[in-house]
Amino acid sequence: MTQKEPVDLDRVFKALGSETRRKILRMLSQSPSYPYQLAKDLELTSRGVFKHLEALREAGLVEREAGESEVGPDRVYYRLNTRFGLSTTVLPDAFAVRLIRREAGGRIAIPRGFVIPEARRDVAAVRELLRELGRVNQRLSHLDEERMRFSSLRGKIIRRIEDIMEACSWDDESCERVRSLIDPVRQSDTEESQFADSWAQTVHEALRMFESLFANISTRSERPDEPEDEGEVFINPE
Repeated sequence: MTQKEPVDLDRVFKALGSETRRKILRMLSQSPSYPYQLAKDLELTSRGVFKHLEALREAGLVEREAGESEVGPDRVYYRLNTRFGLSTTVLPDAFAVRLIRREAGGRIAIPRGFVIPEARRDVAAVRELLRELGRVNQRLSHLDEERMRFSSLRGKIIRRIEDIMEACSWDDESCERVRSLIDPVRQSDTEESQFADSWAQTVHEALRMFESLFANISTRSERPDEPEDEGEVFINPE
């Protein structure tokens, strides 16, 4: 995990640490709502729910917007921030927290081969929706398993690079520079279209540093041994 956006991450984890706030997020995932309705459903005071909503908003998890009301003045509605994403990986040799922010107005395209069936009010429509939901859940499960495997593999590879630096007794500054170059969060934050160029630059800079390291080691090993300083010689008069 890098130190990028530490304040954002602290706010996010603090916000998600409340069971009430997690319930609010689940409710808002179904549809936008306003504080009074949420308070009624959660059996809490409006003031208490408002504080929870503001904590979620400050963490970037929800947004608020003005909306019309059929029974009175306009209301302030809260909805999920769909431009926000959080991904964590906790495995042996691998720990990363990735904060994802999409541009405003960006839409996520439906993957090829998947559809959203019509919501007709009959059993056939429900069966079709459930079948498609099962396909989506199965795909997500496979993606999670694949992500875990590759995250573990990535962690082991990074650990091998760390072993090389440790065996060569590299200075702390150089080690930190290499760690920042190969940091998984730094790389995952790169746009897909720019990843190849970014990684090529990373490889070039990392190899340049290791070439310099190994060249210095080779030079020291080829240098003739310096005569040892024998110091003063004391003669025992006896």
